[in-house]
Amino acid sequence: MQNALRTEIKRLSRKAFYKIQKQAEIEQKYRDQFEKRTGTTPGISLKTAKPFLSRHFDPAYCSRNANFLAKVIWYKVLKKAYEPSPAMRIALPKPDGTKRHVMAFSIPDAALANVVLRRTRSRNIKRLSPSSFAYHPDKNVFDAIISLREFEPESQLFAVQIDFEKYFDNIPSWYLKKKIDDASLISLTPHERHIFQRFIYHRYADREDYGKGVFARKHTGTPQGSSVSLLLANLANHELDTALTSSAGKFVRFADDVVALCNNYEQAQEIEKCFSLHCRKSGLVINKKKSPGIAIIAPSEGEIRTFSGFDYLGYRFTNDGLTVPDRVKRKVIFKISRLINLYLVHYLHVGFNRERAGVAPDYDWDLLGCIYEMRNYLYGGLAEADLAAFIQDGLKLPRMKGLMGFYCLIDDPSTFREIDGQMLSLLRRAMVTRNQILATKYKAACPNPSNRALATGDWLNLSVWRGGEPPEARVPSLVRGWRAARKHFFTFGLEDVQPPGYGGYSAANSGELF
Repeated sequence: MQNALRTEIKRLSRKAFYKIQKQAEIEQKYRDQFEKRTGTTPGISLKTAKPFLSRHFDPAYCSRNANFLAKVIWYKVLKKAYEPSPAMRIALPKPDGTKRHVMAFSIPDAALANVVLRRTRSRNIKRLSPSSFAYHPDKNVFDAIISLREFEPESQLFAVQIDFEKYFDNIPSWYLKKKIDDASLISLTPHERHIFQRFIYHRYADREDYGKGVFARKHTGTPQGSSVSLLLANLANHELDTALTSSAGKFVRFADDVVALCNNYEQAQEIEKCFSLHCRKSGLVINKKKSPGIAIIAPSEGEIRTFSGFDYLGYRFTNDGLTVPDRVKRKVIFKISRLINLYLVHYLHVGFNRERAGVAPDYDWDLLGCIYEMRNYLYGGLAEADLAAFIQDGLKLPRMKGLMGFYCLIDDPSTFREIDGQMLSLLRRAMVTRNQILATKYKAACPNPSNRALATGDWLNLSVWRGGEPPEARVPSLVRGWRAARKHFFTFGLEDVQPPGYGGYSAANSGELF
């Protein structure tokens, strides 16, 4: 255990070093882009490195002293005197304007949590519900989606969706402690049980209070930000999993998101009762405003609310197959529009480098950069040539990431056609605005391509290119990406398809996966 802890401390220290280096590279990239596009030297960055809250947050110190830290921590665990260092509470903005709080634990404490999670999870993986997909190392979002899709109703399809009120924040600590003390539910050593208990009741503070030594103690919720939170939250829902296994035709749980499918209204009511009973036992609360409840998935109306489909994990399930929810469509368009504004309009209010764009011959390096950024977002770093080689010649794609990779299971690409059309329209309108600003403020001009020229890449005069391989000036297409992803799925299954991680899922649930 001590050796595993030392190795994990070193690994997390390297990861922290890489994160700091990556942030510095991103900052420098933005400075270079600003100077290139505006012809103006950027000012002093407002993002200054903040001092470490304690030396246990310092990756250099932790890496140098990994053996000592592992030895001290494990000694405390053996004496049952271990307690995590106070965590820093961080507020993350949510789409609805509220904030979600997570905890940043010190490197040694995070390392201990990771080691304990791996050991306890592998020992108990068969004892927990197979319908819980967020915590299994060999399962992911795709497995949950495919599992739901496999359910074939006998007649009508009933879907039951219940949302808990701030699930991870509101699980009572007494209930979590009760679960980890239950030997019939989970197999833990006394020392592992001690570690879990100390994380449940850990201390924390906001940054401004941390240096003053003013700490509060956690009494509700899981230690979000620590990997042990995953197993604790899974334990908290185990009773619900057991009840739904007996009541539902098919149910899937990913973290706190649950969907149960059944064949009739009576069965759907029984499923709702399972949630109510679980809340009474656990102290959890159902979010009635956000819970869809019972619905019939059918094209025609009936006595109960009837919907054409239900949304889950970034997909929409309908009787005709899988498609993209409207919420995801809006988020994709929003992100694309932000990219377009940043590349083509935003910097013009500061300055303009006349070497960046011109007409006769037509070129615009900012538009080209925007297209490449959009392609990276939609294709996950793949080039148009990669897609064409796979679709036409059968050459295997080097990887499957990005938006097209996640939606390889989609049956109906009609939403992708709508997004493609809106992307072209947004780009064309942005170029009109760009030309207006250039003409009035800088007495300059840039190409003003049509939708067709953007879609084909004909807007760029390649005679102005002085590099090696000619650039791909064609605007990316989600329909083309989907065609490649779909073919990859039918040819190779989900091999090499990268699903979003656990944090990615949390964002997906709030509409921010992409």
